[in-house]
Amino acid sequence: MDLFFVIIFGLMVGSFLNVCIYRMPREESIVHPRSHCQKCNHQLPFWENIPVLSFLFLRGRCSSCKTPISFRYIFVELLTALLFILLYNQYGLSLDTLIFIFFCCVILIITFIDIDYQIIPNQLLLIGVIPAVYQIIRIGFQNSSSYFIGAVGLGTGILLIGLMGNILFKKESMGMGDVKYAVLIGLLLGWQNGLVAISLAFLSAGFLILVLFPFGKISFGQRIPFGPFLSLGTIIAMLWGPIIISTYLQLMF
Repeated sequence: MDLFFVIIFGLMVGSFLNVCIYRMPREESIVHPRSHCQKCNHQLPFWENIPVLSFLFLRGRCSSCKTPISFRYIFVELLTALLFILLYNQYGLSLDTLIFIFFCCVILIITFIDIDYQIIPNQLLLIGVIPAVYQIIRIGFQNSSSYFIGAVGLGTGILLIGLMGNILFKKESMGMGDVKYAVLIGLLLGWQNGLVAISLAFLSAGFLILVLFPFGKISFGQRIPFGPFLSLGTIIAMLWGPIIISTYLQLMF
C-alpha cells in the first residue's frame, strides 16, 4: 500500500515538474494560469490533467484543437514515479527520502531545461542547496569536510576541463552552469560519491558520442548539454554510490 501511494505521489509531482520545465525558462508563473494547451490555450479541466491516464484517454492530443501532446509529459511523470520508488526502496519512509526526492525533482527540471535551452538556471541551483545544507546539518558540521572538499574539488575539476576544451575547440565547451552544478553535486554527495557521479557523467557522455558520431548525429566540436549526464551520474551515485565504490576497490585492489 505504501508503494502504491509513492507511485501516485510520484506521478502527481511529475505532472507539476512538467509545468516547471515548460514555464521556468520562459519566466512564467508556475502556479497561474491553469494548465492549458500551448496551441489553442484551451484550459484543461481536472479530468484532462490526470497524470498518464489523461494522456492515454486523449490519445496524446488536445481535446480542443487535436494538436499532438509531447510524449515527454508522460515520460517525465513515469520517470519521476520510478525515481520515487527507487529512493523509497533505498531509504524507506524517512526524512532522508523526502530530501533526496526533493533534490531529484530539482535534478529533473535542470535536466530537461538544459536539453531544451542548454542553460542551468541559477535559481534551481540555489534551491538545490537546501538538501545539501540538510545533509551537512544531519551529520554535523565537524564531520562535513568530505562535502566541502567535494564541492571545491568537483567544481574546480569541471572548470579546468572546460578551460582545456576551450583551448582545444577554440570556443566555449562547457558553461559555468555545469561548473556550478558540479559544486552542488559535490556539496550534496561528498567527494567520493561525487567523483562517482562525475565519472559516470563523462562515461555516459562519451558513450553517447561514440554511438551517434558515426551516424552524423553529432559533429566534431559540437556542443551538447552536459547537465543531463551530470544528473544521470548523480542519481546513480545517490542510489548505489557506496556499492560502486566498494566493487571498484575490490576489482582494482
